[in-house]
Amino acid sequence: MILQELTENLIRCQSLAECDDFLQSNLQDVRPIFYSETFNELQQNLHYFEYEDAFNAFANSSTCAFIRNGEKPPDSVVALLIFFVSLFEKAKLYTSIHAVADLLPVGSLRCRCEAIFSYKHITDASSDYITHFDCILHYLQEAWNSSSDAVRLQCEDLLHEYAFEAVLKPSDVGCDIRRNVVQCFTSEQAQQRYPILQKLQIHSLRDLDLSEISLELSKVSSRIVESLHVEACELVPNALLLGVSDELANDSTTFHQLITSIPDFLSKQLGVMNAIYSPQRQKARFNFDSNSDQNRIYLGTYFPRTVIESQNIYQELLSIPVISDVFSKKKAIRIIDFGSGTGAAVSGLLLALSKWKCQVPVIITSIDYNVDALYKQGEILASMGKELFLELQFEPRKVSFPFDLDGFVSTFTSIVEREGPIYDIVSCWKCLCEFYNVNFAQAQGIIKNTLHLASRMLVSNGLCVVADVTTKDNAFEYFPITINRECNIHDRSLNAITRTVLPIPCSKNSLTCQTSCFTQRRFRVSHQLTANDETKITYRVLAPSAFADLITSSFNSQPTYRVNAARSNDACFNGKIIQKIDEIPCGYTNFFGKGD
Repeated sequence: MILQELTENLIRCQSLAECDDFLQSNLQDVRPIFYSETFNELQQNLHYFEYEDAFNAFANSSTCAFIRNGEKPPDSVVALLIFFVSLFEKAKLYTSIHAVADLLPVGSLRCRCEAIFSYKHITDASSDYITHFDCILHYLQEAWNSSSDAVRLQCEDLLHEYAFEAVLKPSDVGCDIRRNVVQCFTSEQAQQRYPILQKLQIHSLRDLDLSEISLELSKVSSRIVESLHVEACELVPNALLLGVSDELANDSTTFHQLITSIPDFLSKQLGVMNAIYSPQRQKARFNFDSNSDQNRIYLGTYFPRTVIESQNIYQELLSIPVISDVFSKKKAIRIIDFGSGTGAAVSGLLLALSKWKCQVPVIITSIDYNVDALYKQGEILASMGKELFLELQFEPRKVSFPFDLDGFVSTFTSIVEREGPIYDIVSCWKCLCEFYNVNFAQAQGIIKNTLHLASRMLVSNGLCVVADVTTKDNAFEYFPITINRECNIHDRSLNAITRTVLPIPCSKNSLTCQTSCFTQRRFRVSHQLTANDETKITYRVLAPSAFADLITSSFNSQPTYRVNAARSNDACFNGKIIQKIDEIPCGYTNFFGKGD
C-alpha cells in the first residue's frame, strides 16, 4: 500500500465502524508507510507535505467528524494517529502533532502529544525552553499520573528528551542556558509540583559535556519512537502483533541440495579454533558484540550452516550459463560482505568458486563491528586459500552501523561514496534481521535502502545477494515477510538500478506480489560436531537491470513455482499463492530440477 491509496481509503469511509474495519484489515501494510523513509527522503521535493495533506484529508473526513462530535475513536484509529505522530516528529512538522492531539481522546496519550508539541515547536531557543516549562511539565505529569508502567517510562524519556534538547538546541545557535535549565529542573518548588522531576537524571543534565548529552538524547529519542510504536501495536494486537510462527510448521519437505557437509579441512580448522557445537538460538540472532567464547560457539554451530547455504546457492548461481560466462571473463572477482562476522558466507562462496574452477584473484572486503569475529575470519580464509589454491586478498574493516534507518543509511552511504561501483558480488548474509529485532519501527526501510546502496557498488554484471533467517525474533512481523515486502518496494522504485533475478517468481512478479507471501529454503548440514543439522533461509538475488534481463531470459517459462519449504503445496502463480498438489518446479533455479 502507498500513501495515496491509504488516503483514498480513509476518506471513502463514512463511519468510525467502516474505518475500523478497513484499518483492522490493513494496518500491517499501512505501518511501513510511516516508518520506512529517511529524513532526507521526506525532505526531497517537500515529500513530507504529502503526509500532512493525507492527515488533513483524514481529519476533515466523515470519520473524523464523528470524533469531533464526541464519539470515541476505535483503537485502530488511535494506532494510526500514533503512526502520524511518529512521522510528523521525524519530518519536524510539529504543528501537525498538535493537530493529531486534537483527535485523540482526553487522557495520557493526548497529554504526551501536547507535551511533544510544546517542547519541539520552539521559536526562540534562548527563552522558550524555560518559559514553556510549566506547560510541558503539566502535560507530562498528567500523563505520568494515570499511566501504565510502560507509559510512565515513556513519560520519563520524554522528560529527558525535553531537558536534553533545552541544553543542546540553544547551544546550536550560540546560546548557553544550561545553568538556567538546571535551576529550572531542580527547583524545590517545581519538584513538589511535578513529582516526575524526581525521575530526571540530573547528573546527565548538569555534568556531561555536549557530545555526551547528544548521545544520551539519541538513545532516549530512539526509545520514545519504539515505545510509541509498541503502544500502537498493543492497541490492535490482531492486526499488528505477530501470530504463531510458520517456521514451526510440520509440513513434509524435500531437501534438494548439492552439498550437505563442509570439507574435512574446514572441519579441522574449526577444531583448531576450538569451535563448540551448542545451539543457542536467541543469542545467535544478536551476535554483533559477541566475545571470543561466543564466537567459538557460533563457529561450531551456525558457521557450518551458513557455509552450506552459501555454497549451494552460489554454486547454483554459477551454474547458470549467463552468469558463468560473464564471471569467467573477469580478471579478478571482488567481493564485499556486510555483517561478515566469522566469514561463513564468504567461505561458502569460496568453496563454490573453487568448484567452479576459479583461476583469478579473489579480493574480499569484510565489513563487521566485531573485531574478534573478523580476526577469526582471517584465520579461516588463510587456511582456505592454501587448501583451495585460490589467490586471496582479505581486507577486514570494523564498521558500526546505527540501529535506526537514518543513521544506518548515512553510514552505508559514506562507504558507497568512498568505494564506488567496483564489486562483482555484494553480500548481506544473516545480519539485517538484527536491526529489526533491536529497533523494529526505526529499522523499517533498512533492507530497501541496503539494496539501493549496494546496487551502486556493483559492476554492470555483478550480483547482490541478501539472505537472512526465517524466524520469529520480534513481536511484529515474520522476518521473511519483511524481506519480501522491502525487496518488492525496491524493485518498484523508479530509481532502482537492480532488480530481482531469484527466486524466479519474484523476478517476474515483484511489482504485483502479495506482501503476506514469504520464501524459505531448507538445507541439511553435517560436520564433525553434528551429523544431522538443519538450516532455513530466505534470500533474494539481484542484478543490474540489463544483466538481470540476460539472466531471467535464460529461465524456462513456468506458470507456477514453489518457493517455500514449509508449505510444499503452495505455489506462486502470477504473484499470488495458490494450492497445488502436482509436482511444482523450484523457484530458486531451474538448473537443478525440482527441490524445496
